[in-house]
Amino acid sequence: MKAFILAAGKGERLKPLTNEIPKPLIKIKGKPLLEWSLIKLRSAGIKEIVINLHHLGDQIINYFGNGKRLNIKIDYSIEEKLLGTGGALIQGKKYLDDSPFLLISGDLWTDYPFQRLISKDLKQKAHLVLIKKNEARSGDFNLMNSIINSESYDKEYTYSGISLLDPCVIPQGESLNKELWNDVLKPLTKDNKISGEVFHGLVKNINKVSDIEELDVAITE
Repeated sequence: MKAFILAAGKGERLKPLTNEIPKPLIKIKGKPLLEWSLIKLRSAGIKEIVINLHHLGDQIINYFGNGKRLNIKIDYSIEEKLLGTGGALIQGKKYLDDSPFLLISGDLWTDYPFQRLISKDLKQKAHLVLIKKNEARSGDFNLMNSIINSESYDKEYTYSGISLLDPCVIPQGESLNKELWNDVLKPLTKDNKISGEVFHGLVKNINKVSDIEELDVAITE
């Protein structure tokens, strides 16, 4: 199984910090955020990883190279202009094969056990890891018999940034600007083609300086 990491964003909400460094290279407990994810993927048995790049992407390439230092293989899908989370998959599909792949956000720190997705029998077109809504994040959908429903009124969960996808969901054609949820996945929910699970562990997107500080306190090696 391969993994695809979305790491092209500009990190607008973390400026001016991200004027000089891409968000995935921000250090958490002395280690770049992206490196934490790469090490966890390797530990789960995933050694072939695709990373899409745009903003200051050369810094990420210079830091990780081809992945040999971490005993993994990295391919980079470089975007001349941002293509959105869906467009990133369209352009990067050439680095994938016909097997389901793990997709994660590059600005994410989590203790989710990736082995759970590697061993999963993907019966739908996609499987999303969900987290409960709270004061900081609103809900986007509910789960009904492990199937994602985005039409119900009181939406209890939101997407964690971790999923298992069948590459057949990636649209054909040019790498046009598309978003993963609205343009690629949401239409599939109408036919009950996306399953989900709720994760109650630590999932943290780095969007502000306080997020970095909180993670530094929360993480134990």
